[in-house]
Amino acid sequence: MDYFELMQNRLDGKEEGVPGWLGAKRATRPFAENIGVMTPKLYFEATATELPSKTFPHEFVIKPSFASTSIGVKLMKKLAPGRYEDLLTGHEISILELQAECRKISEKYFEDPEKGTFYVEQLLRDSVGKFPPRDIRVYAFQGEIGFILAEDHISGVAQASFYDADFEPLDDVSERFGVAPEIEHLESIVQEPAPANKLEVLAVAKRISIAVPASFCRIDLYNTSQGVFLGELTFYPGTFLYRNRKIMKQNEAERLGEIWERARTRLVGSKLQTAPKAP
Repeated sequence: MDYFELMQNRLDGKEEGVPGWLGAKRATRPFAENIGVMTPKLYFEATATELPSKTFPHEFVIKPSFASTSIGVKLMKKLAPGRYEDLLTGHEISILELQAECRKISEKYFEDPEKGTFYVEQLLRDSVGKFPPRDIRVYAFQGEIGFILAEDHISGVAQASFYDADFEPLDDVSERFGVAPEIEHLESIVQEPAPANKLEVLAVAKRISIAVPASFCRIDLYNTSQGVFLGELTFYPGTFLYRNRKIMKQNEAERLGEIWERARTRLVGSKLQTAPKAP
Protein backbone atom coordinates (compact mmCIF):
# COMPACT_ATOMS: atom_id res chain seq x y z
CA MET A 1 0.00 0.00 0.00
CA ASP A 2 1.14 3.56 -0.60
CA TYR A 3 1.23 6.40 1.95
CA PHE A 4 -2.32 7.53 1.13
CA GLU A 5 -3.76 4.04 1.59
CA LEU A 6 -1.87 3.42 4.82
CA MET A 7 -2.93 6.78 6.28
CA GLN A 8 -6.56 6.21 5.30
CA ASN A 9 -6.32 2.76 6.85
CA ARG A 10 -5.16 4.40 10.08
CA LEU A 11 -7.87 7.05 10.00
CA ASP A 12 -10.47 4.32 9.51
CA GLY A 13 -9.27 2.63 12.69
CA LYS A 14 -7.93 -0.42 10.89
CA GLU A 15 -4.34 -0.07 12.11
CA GLU A 16 -4.05 -1.58 15.57
CA GLY A 17 -2.04 -0.14 18.42
CA VAL A 18 -1.65 3.45 17.20
CA PRO A 19 -0.81 5.46 20.36
CA GLY A 20 -2.85 8.46 19.28
CA TRP A 21 -3.18 9.61 22.89
CA LEU A 22 0.52 10.58 22.78
CA GLY A 23 -0.46 13.37 20.40
CA ALA A 24 -2.48 15.11 23.11
CA LYS A 25 -0.66 18.18 24.40
CA ARG A 26 -1.02 16.95 27.98
CA ALA A 27 0.72 13.65 27.15
CA THR A 28 3.47 14.93 24.87
CA ARG A 29 5.32 16.91 27.53
CA PRO A 30 5.91 14.05 30.03
CA PHE A 31 6.77 11.69 27.15
CA ALA A 32 9.46 14.09 25.92
CA GLU A 33 10.77 14.55 29.45
CA ASN A 34 11.14 10.79 29.85
CA ILE A 35 13.31 10.48 26.74
CA GLY A 36 15.39 13.60 27.38
CA VAL A 37 13.88 15.89 24.75
CA MET A 38 13.09 19.54 25.45
CA THR A 39 9.61 21.06 25.18
CA PRO A 40 8.62 24.71 25.70
CA LYS A 41 8.43 25.61 29.39
CA LEU A 42 4.87 25.58 30.73
CA TYR A 43 4.26 28.60 32.98
CA PHE A 44 0.70 27.64 33.92
CA GLU A 45 -2.60 26.19 32.68
CA ALA A 46 -5.86 28.04 33.31
CA THR A 47 -9.45 28.41 32.17
CA ALA A 48 -10.59 31.66 30.57
CA THR A 49 -12.20 32.66 33.88
CA GLU A 50 -8.91 32.16 35.75
CA LEU A 51 -6.71 34.15 33.35
CA PRO A 52 -7.14 37.62 34.95
CA SER A 53 -5.89 36.31 38.30
CA LYS A 54 -2.68 34.88 36.83
CA THR A 55 0.79 36.43 36.71
CA PHE A 56 2.10 36.40 33.15
CA PRO A 57 5.78 36.42 32.13
CA HIS A 58 7.21 39.22 29.97
CA GLU A 59 6.80 37.18 26.77
CA PHE A 60 4.69 34.09 26.26
CA VAL A 61 2.60 31.93 23.97
CA ILE A 62 -1.02 31.22 24.90
CA LYS A 63 -2.79 28.28 23.25
CA PRO A 64 -5.81 26.06 23.94
CA SER A 65 -4.93 22.69 25.45
CA PHE A 66 -7.74 21.08 23.45
CA ALA A 67 -7.48 22.44 19.88
CA SER A 68 -5.25 21.36 17.03
CA THR A 69 -2.84 23.20 14.71
CA SER A 70 -2.60 26.97 15.27
CA ILE A 71 -6.20 27.55 16.38
CA GLY A 72 -6.29 30.17 19.12
CA VAL A 73 -2.49 30.47 19.38
CA LYS A 74 -1.21 33.93 20.28
CA LEU A 75 2.33 35.26 20.78
CA MET A 76 2.21 37.96 23.41
CA LYS A 77 4.33 40.53 25.23
CA LYS A 78 3.43 42.11 28.56
CA LEU A 79 3.29 45.91 28.37
CA ALA A 80 1.91 46.69 31.83
CA PRO A 81 -0.30 44.92 34.37
CA GLY A 82 -3.36 43.75 32.43
CA ARG A 83 -2.08 45.11 29.08
CA TYR A 84 -0.43 43.02 26.36
CA GLU A 85 0.78 43.29 22.77
CA ASP A 86 0.02 40.68 20.12
CA LEU A 87 3.50 40.24 18.67
CA LEU A 88 2.24 39.14 15.26
CA THR A 89 -0.24 41.95 14.66
CA GLY A 90 1.22 44.69 16.88
CA HIS A 91 -2.23 45.28 18.38
CA GLU A 92 -2.64 46.01 22.06
CA ILE A 93 -5.09 43.87 24.01
CA SER A 94 -6.32 43.94 27.59
CA ILE A 95 -6.54 40.88 29.81
CA LEU A 96 -10.34 41.11 29.68
CA GLU A 97 -10.28 41.12 25.86
CA LEU A 98 -7.91 38.15 25.90
CA GLN A 99 -10.20 36.39 28.36
CA ALA A 100 -13.21 37.00 26.08
CA GLU A 101 -11.36 35.59 23.05
CA CYS A 102 -10.36 32.47 24.98
CA ARG A 103 -13.91 31.96 26.24
CA LYS A 104 -15.24 32.10 22.65
CA ILE A 105 -12.80 29.38 21.63
CA SER A 106 -13.85 27.20 24.59
CA GLU A 107 -17.53 27.65 23.71
CA LYS A 108 -16.88 26.17 20.26
CA TYR A 109 -15.61 22.95 21.79
CA PHE A 110 -17.47 22.53 25.10
CA GLU A 111 -21.01 23.00 26.36
CA ASP A 112 -19.40 24.21 29.57
CA PRO A 113 -16.60 26.59 28.48
CA GLU A 114 -14.95 26.14 31.89
CA LYS A 115 -13.82 22.72 30.69
CA GLY A 116 -11.50 24.38 28.19
CA THR A 117 -8.08 25.23 29.57
CA PHE A 118 -5.26 27.24 28.04
CA TYR A 119 -1.52 26.77 28.26
CA VAL A 120 0.71 29.77 28.83
CA GLU A 121 4.19 28.69 27.81
CA GLN A 122 7.63 29.80 26.72
CA LEU A 123 7.98 31.87 23.55
CA LEU A 124 10.73 30.35 21.40
CA ARG A 125 13.06 32.19 19.02
CA ASP A 126 15.31 30.88 16.28
CA SER A 127 19.07 31.43 16.05
CA VAL A 128 18.66 34.99 14.73
CA GLY A 129 15.92 35.96 17.19
CA LYS A 130 12.94 35.44 14.88
CA PHE A 131 9.73 34.20 16.48
CA PRO A 132 8.22 31.79 16.17
CA PRO A 133 10.83 29.48 14.64
CA ARG A 134 9.85 27.63 11.47
CA ASP A 135 7.87 24.45 11.99
CA ILE A 136 10.10 21.49 11.14
CA ARG A 137 7.80 18.57 10.36
CA VAL A 138 9.68 15.28 10.21
CA TYR A 139 7.86 12.38 8.56
CA ALA A 140 9.46 9.56 10.56
CA PHE A 141 9.08 5.80 10.40
CA GLN A 142 10.65 4.06 13.40
CA GLY A 143 13.99 5.84 13.12
CA GLU A 144 13.93 6.11 9.32
CA ILE A 145 13.10 9.54 7.95
CA GLY A 146 10.99 9.78 4.82
CA PHE A 147 11.35 13.51 4.27
CA ILE A 148 11.31 16.80 6.18
CA LEU A 149 8.98 19.74 5.60
CA ALA A 150 10.00 23.10 7.09
CA GLU A 151 7.22 25.64 7.06
CA ASP A 152 6.53 29.25 7.96
CA HIS A 153 2.75 29.75 8.06
CA ILE A 154 2.06 32.21 10.86
CA SER A 155 1.59 35.26 8.64
CA GLY A 156 1.29 36.00 4.94
CA VAL A 157 1.75 33.31 2.27
CA ALA A 158 2.79 29.97 3.77
CA GLN A 159 6.29 29.09 2.62
CA ALA A 160 7.38 25.45 2.56
CA SER A 161 10.80 23.89 2.04
CA PHE A 162 11.31 20.16 1.46
CA TYR A 163 14.35 18.11 2.46
CA ASP A 164 15.52 14.53 2.18
CA ALA A 165 16.35 12.11 5.01
CA ASP A 166 19.75 13.79 5.52
CA PHE A 167 18.13 17.24 5.81
CA GLU A 168 19.43 18.30 2.39
CA PRO A 169 17.18 20.36 0.08
CA LEU A 170 15.43 18.19 -2.51
CA ASP A 171 16.77 18.78 -6.01
CA ASP A 172 13.70 17.10 -7.52
CA VAL A 173 11.03 18.68 -5.32
CA SER A 174 8.68 19.42 -8.23
CA GLU A 175 8.62 15.72 -9.11
CA ARG A 176 7.58 14.78 -5.56
CA PHE A 177 5.54 17.66 -4.15
CA GLY A 178 3.46 20.60 -5.27
CA VAL A 179 0.71 23.06 -4.37
CA ALA A 180 -2.96 22.75 -5.31
CA PRO A 181 -3.57 25.26 -8.15
CA GLU A 182 -6.56 26.90 -6.47
CA ILE A 183 -4.56 27.98 -3.40
CA GLU A 184 -1.27 29.07 -4.96
CA HIS A 185 -2.01 32.56 -3.59
CA LEU A 186 -1.81 31.08 -0.06
CA GLU A 187 1.01 28.54 -0.41
CA SER A 188 4.42 28.49 -2.04
CA ILE A 189 7.44 26.19 -2.15
CA VAL A 190 10.64 28.05 -1.41
CA GLN A 191 13.72 25.87 -1.06
CA GLU A 192 16.08 27.11 1.64
CA PRO A 193 19.35 25.69 3.01
CA ALA A 194 19.16 23.36 5.99
CA PRO A 195 20.15 24.84 9.37
CA ALA A 196 23.79 24.66 10.42
CA ASN A 197 22.87 22.28 13.27
CA LYS A 198 20.92 19.89 11.06
CA LEU A 199 22.66 16.86 12.61
CA GLU A 200 21.28 17.86 16.01
CA VAL A 201 17.78 18.17 14.58
CA LEU A 202 18.07 14.76 12.92
CA ALA A 203 19.36 13.16 16.13
CA VAL A 204 16.41 14.48 18.16
CA ALA A 205 13.90 13.41 15.49
CA LYS A 206 15.29 9.87 15.32
CA ARG A 207 15.39 9.55 19.11
CA ILE A 208 11.71 10.49 19.30
CA SER A 209 10.72 8.30 16.35
CA ILE A 210 12.28 5.17 17.85
CA ALA A 211 10.72 5.88 21.25
CA VAL A 212 7.20 6.23 19.80
CA PRO A 213 5.56 2.78 19.47
CA ALA A 214 4.15 3.40 16.00
CA SER A 215 5.25 2.63 12.46
CA PHE A 216 4.71 6.27 11.43
CA CYS A 217 4.53 9.56 13.28
CA ARG A 218 4.96 13.14 12.15
CA ILE A 219 7.30 14.86 14.59
CA ASP A 220 6.96 18.64 14.77
CA LEU A 221 10.13 20.32 16.02
CA TYR A 222 11.34 23.85 16.67
CA ASN A 223 15.00 24.70 16.07
CA THR A 224 15.85 27.51 18.48
CA SER A 225 18.77 29.44 19.90
CA GLN A 226 18.45 27.18 22.96
CA GLY A 227 18.40 23.89 21.10
CA VAL A 228 15.82 21.62 19.46
CA PHE A 229 12.36 21.49 21.05
CA LEU A 230 9.51 19.06 20.45
CA GLY A 231 6.28 20.84 19.59
CA GLU A 232 3.80 18.08 18.72
CA LEU A 233 3.44 14.43 17.79
CA THR A 234 0.93 13.94 15.00
CA PHE A 235 -0.36 10.46 14.21
CA TYR A 236 -3.20 11.43 11.86
CA PRO A 237 -1.93 14.30 9.68
CA GLY A 238 -4.34 15.37 6.98
CA THR A 239 -1.62 17.18 5.04
CA PHE A 240 -1.25 15.63 1.56
CA LEU A 241 -4.07 13.12 2.14
CA TYR A 242 -6.87 15.51 1.14
CA ARG A 243 -4.93 16.97 -1.83
CA ASN A 244 -6.52 20.39 -1.30
CA ARG A 245 -3.43 22.35 -0.30
CA LYS A 246 -0.03 20.68 -0.36
CA ILE A 247 0.26 17.95 -2.97
CA MET A 248 2.25 14.72 -2.75
CA LYS A 249 2.86 13.02 -6.08
CA GLN A 250 1.99 9.35 -6.50
CA ASN A 251 5.60 8.20 -6.90
CA GLU A 252 6.44 9.80 -3.54
CA ALA A 253 3.40 8.19 -1.91
CA GLU A 254 4.57 4.81 -3.13
CA ARG A 255 8.13 5.38 -1.86
CA LEU A 256 6.83 6.38 1.58
CA GLY A 257 4.50 3.40 1.61
CA GLU A 258 7.52 1.10 1.27
CA ILE A 259 9.28 2.90 4.16
CA TRP A 260 6.11 2.62 6.28
CA GLU A 261 5.87 -1.12 5.59
CA ARG A 262 9.53 -1.62 6.59
CA ALA A 263 8.87 0.24 9.84
CA ARG A 264 5.84 -1.92 10.52
CA THR A 265 8.00 -5.02 10.07
CA ARG A 266 10.54 -3.67 12.58
CA LEU A 267 7.74 -3.32 15.13
CA VAL A 268 6.84 -7.01 15.02
CA GLY A 269 7.11 -8.35 18.56
CA SER A 270 6.62 -4.96 20.20
CA LYS A 271 3.77 -4.39 22.64
CA LEU A 272 1.63 -2.33 20.31
CA GLN A 273 -1.46 -4.31 21.21
CA THR A 274 -1.03 -3.50 24.90
CA ALA A 275 0.13 0.08 24.61
CA PRO A 276 -0.93 2.14 27.66
CA LYS A 277 -4.12 4.15 27.37
CA ALA A 278 -4.34 7.90 27.68
CA PRO A 279 -4.01 9.14 31.27
